Amino acid sequence: MSNRGFTIGGIDADHLCRISASAPRPAFAGAWSTVELQPDIFAPQRFTVGVVVQSPGDRLHFKLLDDFKKFECIYHDQFPQRSLRELMAYAEGALRKAVHDKTAIPEIRFDTNSLVLSAPHYTSGDDREATVERLYAELVVMAPLAKKKANDFESIDTPRARQLVNAELKRIAGLDFERFVLPEKQGIFLEGDGGVKHFLDLNLLTSQSCGSVTSAAYKSAQSVEMNLLKASLDLTTYSRIRQFDSIGLFLLLPDASAVEPKEYKKIVEVIDEHEWKLEREGFRVTSMSEPADLALDIYDWAKHALA
Repeated sequence: MSNRGFTIGGIDADHLCRISASAPRPAFAGAWSTVELQPDIFAPQRFTVGVVVQSPGDRLHFKLLDDFKKFECIYHDQFPQRSLRELMAYAEGALRKAVHDKTAIPEIRFDTNSLVLSAPHYTSGDDREATVERLYAELVVMAPLAKKKANDFESIDTPRARQLVNAELKRIAGLDFERFVLPEKQGIFLEGDGGVKHFLDLNLLTSQSCGSVTSAAYKSAQSVEMNLLKASLDLTTYSRIRQFDSIGLFLLLPDASAVEPKEYKKIVEVIDEHEWKLEREGFRVTSMSEPADLALDIYDWAKHALA
Protein backbone atom coordinates (compact mmCIF):
# COMPACT_ATOMS: atom_id res chain seq x y z
CA MET A 1 0.00 0.00 0.00
CA SER A 2 1.45 3.36 -1.02
CA ASN A 3 1.91 6.21 1.46
CA ARG A 4 1.28 8.79 -1.31
CA GLY A 5 -1.15 11.45 -0.14
CA PHE A 6 -1.16 10.12 3.41
CA THR A 7 -0.25 12.59 6.17
CA ILE A 8 0.57 12.33 9.86
CA GLY A 9 -0.07 15.48 11.83
CA GLY A 10 -0.06 17.45 8.59
CA ILE A 11 3.34 16.05 7.52
CA ASP A 12 3.62 13.98 4.33
CA ALA A 13 4.31 10.30 5.13
CA ASP A 14 6.74 9.91 2.19
CA HIS A 15 8.86 12.68 3.67
CA LEU A 16 8.85 10.98 7.06
CA CYS A 17 10.01 7.70 5.47
CA ARG A 18 12.87 9.46 3.67
CA ILE A 19 14.23 11.17 6.77
CA SER A 20 13.62 8.29 9.20
CA ALA A 21 16.56 6.25 10.46
CA SER A 22 16.77 2.89 12.14
CA ALA A 23 17.34 3.06 15.88
CA PRO A 24 20.87 1.89 16.73
CA ARG A 25 21.12 -1.51 18.35
CA PRO A 26 22.34 -1.49 21.96
CA ALA A 27 25.94 -2.61 22.48
CA PHE A 28 24.72 -5.11 25.08
CA ALA A 29 21.38 -6.91 25.25
CA GLY A 30 20.47 -9.83 27.46
CA ALA A 31 18.85 -10.79 30.74
CA TRP A 32 19.24 -9.69 34.35
CA SER A 33 18.31 -11.26 37.67
CA THR A 34 18.72 -10.26 41.28
CA VAL A 35 20.51 -12.31 43.94
CA GLU A 36 18.07 -12.64 46.84
CA LEU A 37 19.13 -13.39 50.42
CA GLN A 38 16.74 -14.81 53.01
CA PRO A 39 18.65 -14.65 56.33
CA ASP A 40 16.07 -16.71 58.24
CA ILE A 41 14.59 -19.52 56.14
CA PHE A 42 11.62 -19.67 58.54
CA ALA A 43 10.78 -15.98 58.04
CA PRO A 44 9.57 -14.46 54.73
CA GLN A 45 11.95 -11.47 54.58
CA ARG A 46 14.22 -11.39 51.54
CA PHE A 47 16.84 -8.80 50.58
CA THR A 48 18.37 -8.04 47.20
CA VAL A 49 22.13 -8.41 47.67
CA GLY A 50 23.39 -8.50 44.08
CA VAL A 51 22.61 -8.49 40.38
CA VAL A 52 23.68 -10.67 37.45
CA VAL A 53 23.47 -9.96 33.70
CA GLN A 54 24.16 -12.15 30.70
CA SER A 55 23.92 -12.12 26.90
CA PRO A 56 22.68 -15.36 25.28
CA GLY A 57 25.59 -17.81 25.06
CA ASP A 58 27.99 -15.40 26.78
CA ARG A 59 29.61 -15.38 30.21
CA LEU A 60 27.80 -14.13 33.27
CA HIS A 61 28.57 -10.72 34.77
CA PHE A 62 27.68 -9.89 38.37
CA LYS A 63 28.09 -7.57 41.33
CA LEU A 64 27.44 -8.52 44.96
CA LEU A 65 26.98 -6.57 48.17
CA ASP A 66 30.15 -6.46 50.29
CA ASP A 67 29.13 -4.07 53.07
CA PHE A 68 26.66 -5.38 55.65
CA LYS A 69 26.29 -2.52 58.14
CA LYS A 70 22.63 -1.98 57.28
CA PHE A 71 21.87 -5.57 58.26
CA GLU A 72 23.14 -4.82 61.77
CA CYS A 73 20.45 -2.19 62.13
CA ILE A 74 17.76 -4.73 61.26
CA TYR A 75 18.96 -7.95 62.88
CA HIS A 76 21.46 -6.81 65.53
CA ASP A 77 22.94 -10.03 66.98
CA GLN A 78 20.31 -12.35 65.47
CA PHE A 79 22.16 -12.54 62.16
CA PRO A 80 25.85 -11.60 62.60
CA GLN A 81 28.03 -10.12 59.87
CA ARG A 82 30.23 -13.22 59.92
CA SER A 83 27.30 -15.35 58.74
CA LEU A 84 26.54 -12.83 56.00
CA ARG A 85 30.14 -12.80 54.83
CA GLU A 86 30.22 -16.59 54.68
CA LEU A 87 27.02 -16.71 52.62
CA MET A 88 28.20 -13.97 50.26
CA ALA A 89 31.62 -15.61 49.87
CA TYR A 90 29.81 -18.80 48.87
CA ALA A 91 27.59 -16.84 46.44
CA GLU A 92 30.63 -15.24 44.83
CA GLY A 93 32.34 -18.60 44.42
CA ALA A 94 29.23 -20.13 42.85
CA LEU A 95 28.81 -17.20 40.44
CA ARG A 96 32.48 -17.18 39.46
CA LYS A 97 32.15 -20.86 38.59
CA ALA A 98 29.09 -19.94 36.49
CA VAL A 99 31.20 -17.29 34.74
CA HIS A 100 33.87 -19.85 33.91
CA ASP A 101 31.36 -22.46 32.72
CA LYS A 102 29.18 -19.96 30.81
CA THR A 103 26.19 -21.26 32.77
CA ALA A 104 22.90 -19.64 31.74
CA ILE A 105 21.08 -17.70 34.46
CA PRO A 106 18.07 -20.10 34.70
CA GLU A 107 20.45 -23.04 35.26
CA ILE A 108 22.38 -21.52 38.19
CA ARG A 109 21.63 -23.15 41.54
CA PHE A 110 22.80 -22.28 45.04
CA ASP A 111 23.25 -25.18 47.48
CA THR A 112 21.54 -23.25 50.27
CA ASN A 113 17.96 -22.19 50.89
CA SER A 114 19.18 -18.75 51.95
CA LEU A 115 20.14 -17.70 48.41
CA VAL A 116 18.15 -17.67 45.20
CA LEU A 117 18.14 -15.91 41.82
CA SER A 118 15.00 -14.11 40.68
CA ALA A 119 13.36 -14.87 37.33
CA PRO A 120 15.36 -13.29 34.45
CA HIS A 121 14.19 -10.07 32.78
CA TYR A 122 15.31 -8.41 29.54
CA THR A 123 17.82 -5.54 29.69
CA SER A 124 20.20 -3.64 27.41
CA GLY A 125 22.80 -0.92 27.66
CA ASP A 126 26.17 0.43 26.57
CA ASP A 127 28.04 -2.59 27.97
CA ARG A 128 27.75 -5.27 30.63
CA GLU A 129 29.63 -3.40 33.31
CA ALA A 130 27.59 -0.22 32.90
CA THR A 131 24.40 -2.30 33.00
CA VAL A 132 25.45 -4.11 36.18
CA GLU A 133 26.45 -0.85 37.87
CA ARG A 134 23.12 0.77 36.95
CA LEU A 135 21.01 -2.17 38.12
CA TYR A 136 23.05 -2.56 41.32
CA ALA A 137 22.59 1.13 42.18
CA GLU A 138 18.84 0.91 41.52
CA LEU A 139 18.05 -2.42 43.21
CA VAL A 140 20.48 -3.13 46.03
CA VAL A 141 19.10 -0.79 48.69
CA MET A 142 21.16 -2.47 51.42
CA ALA A 143 24.35 -1.05 49.90
CA PRO A 144 25.88 2.00 51.61
CA LEU A 145 25.19 5.33 49.98
CA ALA A 146 28.07 6.06 47.60
CA LYS A 147 29.64 9.48 47.85
CA LYS A 148 29.94 11.00 44.42
CA LYS A 149 33.47 11.87 43.38
CA ALA A 150 34.35 15.04 41.53
CA ASN A 151 35.78 12.98 38.69
CA ASP A 152 34.00 9.66 38.26
CA PHE A 153 36.21 6.82 37.09
CA GLU A 154 35.78 5.87 33.44
CA SER A 155 36.54 2.37 32.28
CA ILE A 156 39.06 1.81 29.50
CA ASP A 157 38.20 -0.97 27.06
CA THR A 158 40.84 -3.08 25.33
CA PRO A 159 40.90 -1.15 22.00
CA ARG A 160 41.50 2.09 23.91
CA ALA A 161 44.14 0.45 26.13
CA ARG A 162 45.99 -0.69 23.00
CA GLN A 163 45.88 2.82 21.55
CA LEU A 164 47.44 4.23 24.73
CA VAL A 165 50.14 1.57 24.89
CA ASN A 166 50.86 1.71 21.13
CA ALA A 167 51.50 5.46 21.34
CA GLU A 168 54.26 4.74 23.86
CA LEU A 169 55.54 1.70 21.95
CA LYS A 170 56.02 3.79 18.80
CA ARG A 171 58.17 6.18 20.78
CA ILE A 172 60.18 3.44 22.51
CA ALA A 173 60.55 0.85 19.73
CA GLY A 174 60.93 3.20 16.75
CA LEU A 175 61.12 1.28 13.48
CA ASP A 176 60.75 -2.02 15.32
CA PHE A 177 57.15 -1.11 16.19
CA GLU A 178 55.68 -2.38 12.92
CA ARG A 179 57.65 -5.61 13.18
CA PHE A 180 55.68 -6.96 16.13
CA VAL A 181 52.52 -4.85 16.60
CA LEU A 182 49.56 -5.80 14.42
CA PRO A 183 47.53 -2.99 12.80
CA GLU A 184 44.91 -1.44 15.08
CA LYS A 185 41.48 -3.10 15.24
CA GLN A 186 42.84 -6.31 13.67
CA GLY A 187 43.51 -9.67 15.22
CA ILE A 188 44.08 -13.04 13.59
CA PHE A 189 41.55 -14.99 11.51
CA LEU A 190 42.13 -18.74 11.40
CA GLU A 191 40.24 -21.12 9.14
CA GLY A 192 38.70 -24.11 10.86
CA ASP A 193 36.77 -27.16 9.71
CA GLY A 194 34.39 -26.53 6.83
CA GLY A 195 36.06 -23.24 5.95
CA VAL A 196 34.66 -21.48 9.04
CA LYS A 197 36.89 -18.60 10.11
CA HIS A 198 37.62 -17.99 13.78
CA PHE A 199 38.78 -14.62 15.13
CA LEU A 200 41.50 -14.48 17.80
CA ASP A 201 41.90 -11.09 19.44
CA LEU A 202 45.64 -10.59 19.89
CA ASN A 203 47.81 -7.67 18.76
CA LEU A 204 51.47 -8.65 19.31
CA LEU A 205 53.15 -11.15 17.01
CA THR A 206 56.69 -12.18 16.08
CA SER A 207 58.09 -15.24 14.37
CA GLN A 208 58.56 -16.87 17.77
CA SER A 209 55.90 -15.40 20.05
CA CYS A 210 52.39 -14.00 20.40
CA GLY A 211 50.95 -11.56 22.89
CA SER A 212 48.06 -9.31 23.77
CA VAL A 213 47.55 -5.96 25.43
CA THR A 214 44.32 -6.28 27.43
CA SER A 215 42.45 -3.83 29.60
CA ALA A 216 42.04 -4.41 33.32
CA ALA A 217 40.98 -0.78 33.82
CA TYR A 218 37.43 -1.44 34.97
CA LYS A 219 35.43 -0.74 38.11
CA SER A 220 34.69 -4.37 38.86
CA ALA A 221 36.78 -7.50 39.22
CA GLN A 222 34.26 -9.45 37.13
CA SER A 223 34.98 -7.32 34.04
CA VAL A 224 38.70 -7.87 34.53
CA GLU A 225 38.24 -11.62 34.94
CA MET A 226 36.16 -11.89 31.77
CA ASN A 227 38.83 -10.02 29.80
CA LEU A 228 41.54 -12.22 31.27
CA LEU A 229 39.67 -15.42 30.39
CA LYS A 230 39.04 -14.36 26.79
CA ALA A 231 42.56 -13.05 26.17
CA SER A 232 44.29 -16.08 27.68
CA LEU A 233 42.08 -18.50 25.71
CA ASP A 234 42.82 -16.75 22.39
CA LEU A 235 46.55 -16.68 23.13
CA THR A 236 46.63 -20.32 24.24
CA THR A 237 44.79 -21.40 21.08
CA TYR A 238 47.09 -19.51 18.72
CA SER A 239 50.32 -20.50 20.53
CA ARG A 240 49.39 -24.18 20.31
CA ILE A 241 48.57 -23.93 16.60
CA ARG A 242 51.87 -22.15 15.88
CA GLN A 243 53.80 -24.11 18.53
CA PHE A 244 55.03 -20.94 20.25
CA ASP A 245 56.70 -21.18 23.65
CA SER A 246 56.70 -17.42 24.29
CA ILE A 247 53.30 -15.93 25.19
CA GLY A 248 52.78 -12.47 26.65
CA LEU A 249 49.70 -11.05 28.37
CA PHE A 250 50.04 -7.36 29.26
CA LEU A 251 47.33 -5.82 31.42
CA LEU A 252 46.64 -2.10 31.75
CA LEU A 253 45.48 -1.53 35.33
CA PRO A 254 43.23 1.27 36.56
CA ASP A 255 44.65 4.07 38.67
CA ALA A 256 44.36 2.72 42.22
CA SER A 257 43.24 6.10 43.56
CA ALA A 258 40.31 6.26 41.09
CA VAL A 259 38.67 2.98 42.14
CA GLU A 260 37.01 2.04 45.42
CA PRO A 261 39.69 0.35 47.60
CA LYS A 262 37.60 -2.82 48.05
CA GLU A 263 37.06 -3.18 44.31
CA TYR A 264 40.73 -2.49 43.53
CA LYS A 265 41.75 -5.17 46.03
CA LYS A 266 39.41 -7.65 44.30
CA ILE A 267 40.84 -6.72 40.88
CA VAL A 268 44.39 -7.33 42.08
CA GLU A 269 43.40 -10.64 43.69
CA VAL A 270 41.75 -11.86 40.47
CA ILE A 271 44.82 -10.92 38.43
CA ASP A 272 47.18 -12.59 40.93
CA GLU A 273 45.14 -15.80 40.85
CA HIS A 274 45.11 -15.99 37.06
CA GLU A 275 48.73 -14.85 36.77
CA TRP A 276 49.93 -17.77 38.89
CA LYS A 277 48.00 -20.26 36.72
CA LEU A 278 49.07 -18.69 33.41
CA GLU A 279 52.75 -18.58 34.38
CA ARG A 280 52.56 -22.33 34.99
CA GLU A 281 51.48 -22.60 31.33
CA GLY A 282 54.41 -20.54 30.03
CA PHE A 283 52.83 -17.08 29.93
CA ARG A 284 54.64 -13.88 30.77
CA VAL A 285 52.03 -11.77 32.60
CA THR A 286 52.60 -8.10 33.40
CA SER A 287 50.11 -5.64 34.90
CA MET A 288 50.81 -1.90 35.20
CA SER A 289 48.74 1.29 35.39
CA GLU A 290 51.01 3.47 33.25
CA PRO A 291 50.98 2.82 29.46
CA ALA A 292 54.64 3.88 29.17
CA ASP A 293 55.77 1.34 31.80
CA LEU A 294 53.74 -1.41 30.13
CA ALA A 295 55.21 -0.49 26.73
CA LEU A 296 58.76 -0.81 28.07
CA ASP A 297 58.03 -4.33 29.34
CA ILE A 298 56.40 -5.31 26.03
CA TYR A 299 59.40 -4.16 24.00
CA ASP A 300 61.75 -6.01 26.34
CA TRP A 301 59.65 -9.16 25.77
CA ALA A 302 59.46 -8.75 21.96
CA LYS A 303 62.89 -7.50 20.93
CA HIS A 304 64.76 -10.79 21.47
CA ALA A 305 62.75 -12.21 18.55
CA LEU A 306 63.48 -9.23 16.29
CA ALA A 307 67.22 -9.66 16.02
